[in-house]
Amino acid sequence: MKRIFAVCGGSLLAVLLLTVAVRAEEVKSKYFTLDIPSGWKVEMSQEKEGLAFFIVADSQKKNLVNITITSLPEPMSAKELCTMTCDSLKAAGVQVGEPVVSGETYAVEFSQGEAQGWQYFTSIGKLASTVSFIGDGGKEVLQKNLKPVDPKLFPASY
Repeated sequence: MKRIFAVCGGSLLAVLLLTVAVRAEEVKSKYFTLDIPSGWKVEMSQEKEGLAFFIVADSQKKNLVNITITSLPEPMSAKELCTMTCDSLKAAGVQVGEPVVSGETYAVEFSQGEAQGWQYFTSIGKLASTVSFIGDGGKEVLQKNLKPVDPKLFPASY
């Protein structure tokens, strides 16, 4: 379970502290396709057994999107994933709001310094997604450009 905390909490912190730059016009994984809008670029794209991790940002890095897909060792609900990750983030000094439920997804608003955004948790048994965005532009990018292979693995709306 600690590994799950590290993956989910770490993915949000990675969004807040970007350092790697890679260029692409589309992020394609076995879980989704994300068309990258003009003025945005892929900052990180990694997919290996049990973990898929992607970050895209606008040119000023004021708007960021992070998508993490995790293969869990045992089935876990979105609520459990949200609770554990929020506890981990709070311990790391991130301000986290109260969870909001929308269908099968739990969402929380977060902030650290000037960075503010939302993080969404969705689970379908042993597979979970954590989708985060910082800035108003990230929400629009997700809503318009994310095409999930299995819509149950992602929030219905952001």
